[in-house]
Amino acid sequence: MRKRLMFGLAGVFAAALFLWGCQSTTEPVEDKFTVFQEMMDSDQLFTNDTTVLSGAQDLPSVSLMKTSAAIIPIVWGRQVTSVSRTVSFEDLADTVVIATIIKTISGNVKIAALDSLQDTTVAIVSKPFTETLTRKVKFFKIANTNRIRDNWRMREISALKGGTLNSLITIDQLQAIIGTDTLTVTDPNEYYLRFAGFGGRQMPSLGMTTPITVRITVTSTESDTDFVMLHRPAMMRPLHRRAILVSETGSGPYTRVYEFSWDSHIKGRHHFYVSAVTRNSLFDDAAPWATQLWGFPYLVP
Repeated sequence: MRKRLMFGLAGVFAAALFLWGCQSTTEPVEDKFTVFQEMMDSDQLFTNDTTVLSGAQDLPSVSLMKTSAAIIPIVWGRQVTSVSRTVSFEDLADTVVIATIIKTISGNVKIAALDSLQDTTVAIVSKPFTETLTRKVKFFKIANTNRIRDNWRMREISALKGGTLNSLITIDQLQAIIGTDTLTVTDPNEYYLRFAGFGGRQMPSLGMTTPITVRITVTSTESDTDFVMLHRPAMMRPLHRRAILVSETGSGPYTRVYEFSWDSHIKGRHHFYVSAVTRNSLFDDAAPWATQLWGFPYLVP
């Protein structure tokens, strides 16, 4: 009798161990693409676009000579009222996934302007705008465990390309000159930079006072000089500055080169952005908003 009882208890104990083991290794099944979305949602590289691009953007008065246009702008800024995002995924050989992220921002461009050089009353001109921002990310499989989020890492991120659909100005090239290194972008969504820990061309890592010069080449159909603005994160609020025209060739279309330099940065994972804006977008209160916009990722550890 005692032997049968001990056998029965042993059997129950073994069954309990079996069931406990099954439960401990059973976790909710993770969807791979949902995990990728969570990775991007928690990274400021993908969340700060609207913050950096919004806000007042000063135009130096030295450049504001009255032409045949309707208004003379003093300052302008994007007022974003709507943001949406779509993400599509492409599997490559089961070990690489490319995510294409398209963000659409809409709202109104507010332009504080004068009707003439003698006018003392500032009017606010409002223009609706919709701009799309497109970038790509590559996820690489690094392991084969039971947990999706342990198996995959973001390895590469592309530069960003965006703007309006009706743009009369095109950015042809962006050069980021960092110390003795020059990074040249001609096709933003196919220009990839790798995160730290992976070989190859890595995302630039800047010190707090690393000097950087951005050189932007654009093609424009407008004879009047366009406005190329640089947008970057800063300590108190994002900064928006007009780049300097350094050369112009052609007689229509026109090729123009602009530059801007700075040497102060804040910690984090960021983009700086350049937006090329047609002159009529700012100087004509009836002309539609027309831009092209590129973004470049970098790190300040």
